[in-house]
Amino acid sequence: MSLKKPIAEISTGLFCFSPVNNFKTKSTKTKMPDYFDNIHFDAESFAALKSEGSFEFVECHFNGVDFDRHNLGRMKFLDCHMSECNLSNQSAKSSTFRDVSFTKSKLIGMNWSEASTFSSIAFSECILDYSVFHSMNLKGIKFSACRMCEVDFYESELINADFSDCLLKGATFNKASLHGADFRGAREYYIDVRQTNVKKAKFSLPEALSLLSSLEIIVE
Repeated sequence: MSLKKPIAEISTGLFCFSPVNNFKTKSTKTKMPDYFDNIHFDAESFAALKSEGSFEFVECHFNGVDFDRHNLGRMKFLDCHMSECNLSNQSAKSSTFRDVSFTKSKLIGMNWSEASTFSSIAFSECILDYSVFHSMNLKGIKFSACRMCEVDFYESELINADFSDCLLKGATFNKASLHGADFRGAREYYIDVRQTNVKKAKFSLPEALSLLSSLEIIVE
């Protein structure tokens, strides 16, 4: 008796294999971000955006927007302005901020050193307590009349930075470059001049006397 079976019968048994061309390959195409150009967002219109989306904003204005539901790492902000917005405790990892200005906004606890791009930024009358700018190139950055308690500027390039009229209680500037920086009107800062470059930086009295504290000099 022959043990051979027809090919058609074998294909219906345990040794049945799917043809190779039936396998579907997963697409590697990356979805492009939603693009917004010259749009004015308020709290309501921004909240309508899907929270899981990726977005690129160009020349957009944000007024009273709370970013707590959105991942900044999926966002690019180019030549934008934010007024009275809240970005506190958000992760800036992989985000892009270029030519962006912030006015009267809350940015507490932000670690800006995680951003992919951070350049040509200006803050005015903002709250940036506990923010991190560790080892960043911040040449020419503007912090006008901001509250910046316990902010970390360790080893950052702050050449010609503007700290005028800022509250800087507990801010760390060790090993930073403050060449030409403007501290006129700034308050409660501590800068160790033995570890920090303050050449040609601008200070105003009486706060400038705090620069002597790192030298253990007694002024009476």
